[in-house]
Amino acid sequence: MAIYSSEATSNEYLHVNSCACQYLIGHDTSCTRPKGRVDYHILYISEGCCYVTEDNQVLKAPAGSVILYRPGEPQQYMFHGDEKSISYYIHYSGSGCAELMERFKLSNGRIFFIGQSDKLENTLTNMIEDFHMREPYYEQFCHAHLMRILSIIGKRFYNEENKYESSGKSKIVEIRRAMHANYTENRSIAYYADMFGMSESRFTHVFKEHEKVSPTKYLLNVKVQKAKELLENTDLSMAQIAEHVGIGDQNYFSRLFKQYVGCSPKAYQLQSRK
Repeated sequence: MAIYSSEATSNEYLHVNSCACQYLIGHDTSCTRPKGRVDYHILYISEGCCYVTEDNQVLKAPAGSVILYRPGEPQQYMFHGDEKSISYYIHYSGSGCAELMERFKLSNGRIFFIGQSDKLENTLTNMIEDFHMREPYYEQFCHAHLMRILSIIGKRFYNEENKYESSGKSKIVEIRRAMHANYTENRSIAYYADMFGMSESRFTHVFKEHEKVSPTKYLLNVKVQKAKELLENTDLSMAQIAEHVGIGDQNYFSRLFKQYVGCSPKAYQLQSRK
């Protein structure tokens, strides 16, 4: 059984031509297009395996793989009927496609292993529903879903490609989240080093290696950014704002703010409300 679906080009930035989820079992399902398509074609293998023929070699794309065909690239792939496979596909075009493929590091290669992703599958399901229901503004919703899908694929592929440093990096991300969540409290760098299971000096070295700034400066910058938001959007006093961001000394808060922003908190507030 061969897969056929509409294909088209578009002058829009992004346009979804077709999309669906296929449950493939019981018979072989294949696609052969020697001249490819005029649009982009993505398959995400949710379950089972897809067998891709590339340069006279058959490559396995197991669950968690994304297969990408660009316009004009020959297509040949198959799902075996004796294996239960679930595949999502999207055909899309637009003036922004090439730039987006470059941005998300998908401009070269055929199979990108990103691992199985509930977030990706949920977004694909939402796009498919919007596309086929065709309610008002469905094209704009599909455009937004596709941007999110490409972002998820790009990020997960990047993480897979950089697994050699992912353990330390993921821990740093966890600590950054904690810094953003707890900026109102005066938690020490030693506290965050303990989260990492390191001495304070070693933690500082690892954090700076990843973020190009010391954890102390990173945390102070978080506090200053939150203070800027409060100065722009509330009528809290300077003392209240200083306390809110976990800096009990208002004078120290003012000096710190000026050091990072270049002007006093009051001057920043007046400038932001002009």
